[in-house]
Amino acid sequence: MDNALKPVMARHTFVVKVSDKPGTLESIGATFAHRGVSLMATVGSDGTLDPDHRATITLHFAATEGRKEMLRATLVRLSRVLSVEEVAPELVQAVALVRVAPDAGLPLTDAAVFPLPNPKGEGGREPVYRLIGTPEAVESAIVAWRTAGKLRSVSYGVLAAGG
Repeated sequence: MDNALKPVMARHTFVVKVSDKPGTLESIGATFAHRGVSLMATVGSDGTLDPDHRATITLHFAATEGRKEMLRATLVRLSRVLSVEEVAPELVQAVALVRVAPDAGLPLTDAAVFPLPNPKGEGGREPVYRLIGTPEAVESAIVAWRTAGKLRSVSYGVLAAGG
């Protein structure tokens, strides 16, 4: 297929307010799976911290504009979904905890990198870092460590300031 005719994939982030009931996350995941879209990251919270006491699920994914709109239309029809809001990229941040080899060093990245304290003192374990920034910046650091064979483990999430 000619590159000019290929659908343009872009990153999108939805903040979904839901009824906090069993099976809610499963039905949302199935909505994406049945449409051939993988979730890049999900973060959820119960309603205890929400101003309206509703549970929130943040979904970060890559899709064409048409597929994104199909997903939104399907999500809003789910009985447990109360609202779906797309969040602008400027209001999206990724956070990761990564464990790397002792000789890994720090990759060149636009993400903020914070070393976590070593509870066993120096040399007690492999270094662990907290990374915060745009999804692209955080992912670039993770990819650099992985490519160099220095990445030991990673936990990654995307946060968004939805309304």
